[in-house]
Amino acid sequence: MPRPPRLTYPGAVHHVTLRCNNREFLFEPSSLQLFQRSLGKARERFPLLLYNYCLMTNHVHLIFEVGRDDALSKAMHWLSTSFTRRFNQLAGRNGHVWEGRFRSAIIEAPSYFLRCMAYVDLNPVRAGLAAASLDYRWCGHAALEAQDANVLDFHPLYQECGSNPAERYRYYAALLAEEAARPPVTLATEYFVGTPRFVRRMESKFGFSSGRKPLAHREFGLGIVAAGRQRGRPIRGR
Repeated sequence: MPRPPRLTYPGAVHHVTLRCNNREFLFEPSSLQLFQRSLGKARERFPLLLYNYCLMTNHVHLIFEVGRDDALSKAMHWLSTSFTRRFNQLAGRNGHVWEGRFRSAIIEAPSYFLRCMAYVDLNPVRAGLAAASLDYRWCGHAALEAQDANVLDFHPLYQECGSNPAERYRYYAALLAEEAARPPVTLATEYFVGTPRFVRRMESKFGFSSGRKPLAHREFGLGIVAAGRQRGRPIRGR
């Protein structure tokens, strides 16, 4: 299968997926804690903002905003290789941890950012790993409730949800419940997610309107469209 193109630009908001090799369930508490520490270091080392994350047992979800057009690739290369090195040392193993390169989708912030946050937070709930997002230790949801800037950055759209942290979280929790009631989607095969106008603009910007193979389009509801490659087997939520 050909590698997906790497699509980015300064200021882009990305949903990023990184999956374990052969869909192996490699992660348990010590390795999840190691990844959390590595993620915090990446946040310090590279020009990016971390808005949310969720670490599952065989893949991870991240929401980044990048400050340069090379920031995402450099940060993800450092994160994946530094984690692999330490993980293999601690586990007494050799070989690959990750299944190829990471995947990323550019998210239109005004139309889909908060829903993308909810998508990430709902992963452990939909996988049956927690009754509620707040109960799951290996995600950024608790930092949202506490508005803990040591763990996450806070997008202006989240800040506008209320005049104080408690009010913002209540608004977001209601939105999370609404998203939980909708049919689940996957972002792993998408390149762009937002309004039709945004998707068309991204397709034109990156040459999909002329020259490249046209993208598949999917409806996400509430006026949101996703454009990406033909979908294969979805990532299993565990």
